[in-house]
Amino acid sequence: MSPFLACLLLALPALPFAAGLTARLCRPATAGRLTAGAAAAAAVLALLAAGALAVLGPQTVRWAPFGPDAAFAGALRLDVLSAIMVVLVTFLGARILDYARPCLAGDPHQSRFFSWMSLTLASVVLLVLAGQLLLLLAAWMATSLCLHRLLLHFPGRSGAVFAARKKFVISRLGDACLLGAALVLHAHHGTYDLAAILADFTAGRTGGAAAAGLLLAGCAMLKSAQFPFHSWLPDTMETPTPVSAFMHAGIINAGGFLVIRLAPVFAAAPRASALLAVAGALTAAFGAVVMLAQPSVKRALAYSTIAQMGFMILQCGLGAYSLALLHIAAHSLYKAHAFLTAGSTIGAVPRAAVPLRAPALTFGVLAGGLLVALGATLAHALAPTLPPGTRVFGVVLAVAVAYGLARIRAAGAGPASVARGVAVAAAVVGLSLALHGAASRILPEVAASQPPPALLAAVAAVFAGLFLFQALLWRANAHPAGHRLYVHALNGFYLGTHFNRILGRLWPRHPVNP
Repeated sequence: MSPFLACLLLALPALPFAAGLTARLCRPATAGRLTAGAAAAAAVLALLAAGALAVLGPQTVRWAPFGPDAAFAGALRLDVLSAIMVVLVTFLGARILDYARPCLAGDPHQSRFFSWMSLTLASVVLLVLAGQLLLLLAAWMATSLCLHRLLLHFPGRSGAVFAARKKFVISRLGDACLLGAALVLHAHHGTYDLAAILADFTAGRTGGAAAAGLLLAGCAMLKSAQFPFHSWLPDTMETPTPVSAFMHAGIINAGGFLVIRLAPVFAAAPRASALLAVAGALTAAFGAVVMLAQPSVKRALAYSTIAQMGFMILQCGLGAYSLALLHIAAHSLYKAHAFLTAGSTIGAVPRAAVPLRAPALTFGVLAGGLLVALGATLAHALAPTLPPGTRVFGVVLAVAVAYGLARIRAAGAGPASVARGVAVAAAVVGLSLALHGAASRILPEVAASQPPPALLAAVAAVFAGLFLFQALLWRANAHPAGHRLYVHALNGFYLGTHFNRILGRLWPRHPVNP
């Protein structure tokens, strides 16, 4: 590896790290400019690294003063996955830090805030570049601990303190799972180096896959707020909006990133993959239902993130790792924009529910199913080697398109508007399937295990049930069961309440200590 590329990779986490250490010593305006500038410079370096990857191929920088297999050896890995993630994270970090400067104007603790934000960004950059398991664990823990300090930016708010403590406990459980997986993999493969471990799995040496896969699945579920470990995420909404934006757009995706990074391990651990698929499907359905009952914009966005992370974990569980990476990138950009523009919804008039009667639903189901069937047939002809687990996402796309077309028909639009709606739906289907095909070529192919047919049928049934739930939602106000469902969904079906009681006994809410 050229010294230039080595220095480039080392500078990516070093720039925001140095800015974070320096910002605490600066005046607020200077701290904001310094950290935002360092993040922007890191984003430029990330683009240069992506360009170097296109020219030179995957590269690894290693630092091993005590030998390549020593616990204190380090490695930074530049490949397609890390290049996409580091460009995404640094771009979002630069944009969010720039937004935070006017957002935090007048706050007496701005310098401290910008310091922790920049250190959090540096930790996430190191996490996605890590090429050694213990370095990955260290960056994983550093990201959580820096985020914890950001969640305590308003230490006088007991709700914010309690939510930070809940997040702290969940994160430590995840750290323990990741440490256990690293020790299991080291015991069977004699190294902490990711490249060597993944090469062993690719070559068929899959020792420790079952135990490590389950531990890694637990770690990913805890980090990405999967059911039933999700309640910490909506409870952290008392933190400043820039923190929420970065947490939902750049940190919550770490669970999916971990699964994609160690995809060969999961390919050799079908039980761990099945666990991810089941947890992801349940989380997606749960988050989508609870989101609809939330009156607070930020809590609705939080449950939207839970649902999206569930869908991403489901993709990983079914072996659609490239689709999961595409989902991570798209969700990060969307959710950062949603949080940074959440204030524009104040005073907006809520839209009335659209009655979805039988003719509109029939039209939507038939038209949506036909469009997706035609598109999927064409996609299969062009890319017949797609993993079997990805085919269930055609059902998900079909029900989504069907719901949109049913709403257009139910709104009383004329034939011209309906025709335009069908044309737009066809374009959406074509673009979606084209992106799926392109995503399948982004990452090296991993021979994922065949998901059981019963699991695929259950996943399809979950999303068909969500379609029926949304289709009948407009009738909920006229039925007592709908009123009860609304109350239960508003309270997240009380899972967070039970967790709060347990945590309250272990770690009392008062007195408030920063």
